[in-house]
Amino acid sequence: MDLSRLIVYYLDSLSGDWSKYPNMKKTVDAAIIKFRTKKNYRNRKDITWIRVQCPQQNNSVDCGFFVLRFMRDIIALNRIDIPKMYFEEYKSYSRANLDEMKDELCQFIVDQRII
Repeated sequence: MDLSRLIVYYLDSLSGDWSKYPNMKKTVDAAIIKFRTKKNYRNRKDITWIRVQCPQQNNSVDCGFFVLRFMRDIIALNRIDIPKMYFEEYKSYSRANLDEMKDELCQFIVDQRII
């Protein structure tokens, strides 16, 4: 999200459309407006939702790892804006990419003594 420009970047590894989830959109829009009101920003325009092309999962169980990988990749590139073709170098994450994410998550859990 880019709160100053009222932009929500939307990534969906199952090729969904945000319009299929009107409650999600309403909740996010309301949170942004509330934040901007508390910070005394003027709500000068509507919130723009941008669907970012991203790697697609080929099953219904890897979504959590896709989300973690998206977050890591976005943070690693240290950008506020996300181009629509942000992940154009690959159509899907390989099993090795997902296994790497699982290993990092397991190591984080062990290091933080979460379990």
